[in-house]
Amino acid sequence: MDERAMRQSTSAARQPEDDPVEAQGFCARAGARQQSGDLPGALADLDQAARLSTSTAEASVYRGMACYLTGHNDEAVRELTTAIDLDPAAKGAHTWRGAARLMLGQVSQSIEDYSEAIRLNPEMPNGYVQRGVAYDHANDHAAAIADYSTALRLNANDFKARLYRAQAHSAREDYEAALCDLSAAIRLKPHDFRAYLRRAQAYYALEDYESALPDLDEAIRLNAQCAEAYFCRGRLRKRDDQTEGALADYDQAIRLDPSSADAWCERGELRAEMDQPEKALADLTEAIRLNPVCESAYEARSAVWADIGQDAKSSEDLEMAIRVDSVVIGGGAALSEQVAESGQTATRPSFIYDLLKAHFSPAPLDSLTITERRFPGRVRADLQRAIDSLFEQMTVLHFTGVRKQYAHSGVNFNQLVVRDRSDPALAVPPQYEQIDIGEAEPVRCLKEGLWLLEAQDRRFAVFLEPFEFMHRAFGNEGIRFQVATPNDEVGSKITQQFFRHLERSVEEARSYRGKILSLEQEAHGFSGTSTGIKVHKLRTVERDQVILSRQTLELLDRNVIQFVRQRPRLSKLGLSTKKGLLFYGPPGVGKTHTLHYLAGALPGTTTLLISAEQVGLLGEYMTLARLLQPSLVVIEDADLIARERTKMESVCEEVLLNKLLNEMDGLKEDADVLFILTTNRPETLEAALTSRPGRIDQAIEFPLPDEEGRAKLVRLYSRGLAVPEVVIQETVKKTENVSGAFIKELMRRAAQFLIERNGADEMNRDDVNQALEELLFSGGSLNRKLLGGPSASPDVE
Repeated sequence: MDERAMRQSTSAARQPEDDPVEAQGFCARAGARQQSGDLPGALADLDQAARLSTSTAEASVYRGMACYLTGHNDEAVRELTTAIDLDPAAKGAHTWRGAARLMLGQVSQSIEDYSEAIRLNPEMPNGYVQRGVAYDHANDHAAAIADYSTALRLNANDFKARLYRAQAHSAREDYEAALCDLSAAIRLKPHDFRAYLRRAQAYYALEDYESALPDLDEAIRLNAQCAEAYFCRGRLRKRDDQTEGALADYDQAIRLDPSSADAWCERGELRAEMDQPEKALADLTEAIRLNPVCESAYEARSAVWADIGQDAKSSEDLEMAIRVDSVVIGGGAALSEQVAESGQTATRPSFIYDLLKAHFSPAPLDSLTITERRFPGRVRADLQRAIDSLFEQMTVLHFTGVRKQYAHSGVNFNQLVVRDRSDPALAVPPQYEQIDIGEAEPVRCLKEGLWLLEAQDRRFAVFLEPFEFMHRAFGNEGIRFQVATPNDEVGSKITQQFFRHLERSVEEARSYRGKILSLEQEAHGFSGTSTGIKVHKLRTVERDQVILSRQTLELLDRNVIQFVRQRPRLSKLGLSTKKGLLFYGPPGVGKTHTLHYLAGALPGTTTLLISAEQVGLLGEYMTLARLLQPSLVVIEDADLIARERTKMESVCEEVLLNKLLNEMDGLKEDADVLFILTTNRPETLEAALTSRPGRIDQAIEFPLPDEEGRAKLVRLYSRGLAVPEVVIQETVKKTENVSGAFIKELMRRAAQFLIERNGADEMNRDDVNQALEELLFSGGSLNRKLLGGPSASPDVE
């Protein structure tokens, strides 16, 4: 016979004189006795209620309650589950099973039970309070606060709801709200020590120590056996330098609760301050025994060991504190066991100080000389290649990453050679960042690292780290190299050789020389690789794709292509090799298109593309132009920053103009730098830019294409399509005074109409006319202007 059948059989055998009302009376009395602390009396009453009950489900509830009160929560869950199986509407069974499951750590199941109890009786305040407690255990304090608030709506005088809601507010660091609830709780029950204790803790969190102390005194007066209150008052007295009073409070807290690791730790720290190292060590050791993951106890004991000259033990405790801090918490006992066993199984952290001390031994660390050089972050790729090649020629004894937990403003070598017990520098795996240099593979650049090296029978060390570069000419981020060597002639020679190698690598600039570049404000793109300097892969534009008038092409060849080729001979003759050009003309006539052609037609020349909004970085652009020469510096839409001074609207605009003029003036005569500025509105340019030789040496007009040019453009942009010659000629006649960009869009639009004529394989005049209709009329005059069309619409037949 199964258990349920046995219970039903027992129920059937009960005597007729059994009284359910009397059974409920015993249950009620059991509750009262339990509240007053009379546990034996409560258990006796529950046993009597179960014996008298005529309902098997009700009897199971009473037995489950008794099991819960005696701590047999597994048995309580079984009894209460039986009650629910027999009577799913038994509210008490769901409530008590929720309590038992919460004690077993089954938080989500506990919340389900309390939710069912609330569904069965939504007007029961205690149900919301109990579910709120379960939500607090799940760290869902917002849900807990909502339940406590509902309980208070049903019963504004519910002391527990006030007390628990205050604790949930404190968990969310909303101490002001907590204080409101705790003050209300004290008004409801002025003789309950818990509200005073919690209010004192809220005051302490708000650093209102004067208000916290009277509440702690009152909590202790109301309950002289409250260890937590003594502990909190001891901490407060310690803060106020009331050493003897704090020590007495810690003593009492430990007497009342010897299992409190925090109390042992606090007393140990206090005894250390009182210069009682032996007693401090004893207290801190006990704190660690009680809580193997008490980080502050390890740190405090490490300091005590150091004070009495036990450096080895001090280091062991400091290592343990760091290991405890880095362990991923998996929960209470499991974590304690993990850390307790870690002395045998865990990897001990390496301290940079110890590594350096052993590396330079027997020379003391304070005898070293540290030399520093700083480089802009834009050249990280070249610096990485430099150190990779250099360290291949040296003996690398050790290499590691470096981390200091609290050094938010960066680390320098001086911090590495000092033993810092509060925040030691640790050896960690090195971190790298991928830098895109426009090649098949990015360069993997180290973010921070320390090398322990040997060369010329000398030990030395190199530390690399990023830093904030407080100079606008180089952006925000820089790279710092620090070299530590013995303070002698050989050490000085090693340092100078190291930095000369870095300088040569930066000057060679192999990563970016001869490429098409722009500076990036953002550190990363969607690819996930770092940019800093962006390498552009422009479309290839062949010579026959540059459709310009004969005169314009001749000027381009002589002033750009031939000038660059003749620079060496011009230099030998003592003539300037820098030059400034101005490309001007209406929008869409091919200025940018021509720049793409020139960038590809000047092998070995580095091209720097500067948009108008990046002129603030002009100083850094010019640094790169000098570094990577021969170079071509292109500033598009120059009229946005170089307009006539009288038309400027702010001082900032004039500052940018002066910056441009100064940079163009500041180039040496032998600088292999070619400036090309483009504009659609040459008449608005500042005279100081256009009327002084040495800044702009040649202006080249890009006019609207003539008839011959338009024919070439139609053929160029209709490649791959069958276009009869007659259609080409008609198109040329109908596109007088339009730009090359207009013809490009016209042919694309005509191709769409051709595609829409299913089966058609040759463009006809209707395709072109329909495209002209859309471009010239459907969009109005604004559309014509945007596309570089004629100011007056031609006839479309």
